[in-house]
Amino acid sequence: MCGRFVTFTVEEELLGILSRIDGLDPIIADGPLPSERYNIGPTMPVVALARGPKQVDAAPQTPGTIAATVRWGLIPHWAREIPTTPYFNARSETWRDKPTFRDGQPCVIPMNGWYEWRDGRPYFVSLSGPGAPTHSAPVFTVAGLWARWGSVVSATILTTAAVGHLADLHHRMPRVLADGEVADWLDQADWASEGDVGVTAPDLVSQLTVREVGRAVGNVANDGPHLLDDPGGQTQLL
Repeated sequence: MCGRFVTFTVEEELLGILSRIDGLDPIIADGPLPSERYNIGPTMPVVALARGPKQVDAAPQTPGTIAATVRWGLIPHWAREIPTTPYFNARSETWRDKPTFRDGQPCVIPMNGWYEWRDGRPYFVSLSGPGAPTHSAPVFTVAGLWARWGSVVSATILTTAAVGHLADLHHRMPRVLADGEVADWLDQADWASEGDVGVTAPDLVSQLTVREVGRAVGNVANDGPHLLDDPGGQTQLL
């Protein structure tokens, strides 16, 4: 599962990095995007990228990519009111069968890492290699679904069975996308044509580093780069 995550690569820097992923450029921001946050919880605003309307007169037809601020926690279009359950995660194996998620449209959600707990202790998962500072961890994307409920656009993160060493941390993990997978997921093309998101490739999982962080992250009201500091003064890896 993924119930908290971090995005400190934001706004123009974020769009510039993501535009270099094959099949995403040009990316158009639909309104202001959130500033950096180190403790994003369900129902908070996050960035999601999805395909825009197809341009019929374009040659070839290119739908373009829209980056927008959305609510983290999917609200199905048929809901009479905002659900008390935020639906911030959806199981990749069953989302197409669940009424809450099956009408969702593909999106990707950028992040610099996510938090997970084991034995009551929080850990930060990121692409920062051993010895590298977590505060400079590169941005990556995870697969998600979005929906529109009235004027509210919301999204959820798709999770899969954990792969490799991350299974020692938790039995579920977000579906982290390699750069070459992003466009296919958004277009539901090639490997993603049936909406089956699969699992994160083992070679990509091997690049994910797990570091213990301070317990202050447990309170969603706490924010700031200090949340990524190792509480013991030394990097602890799983």
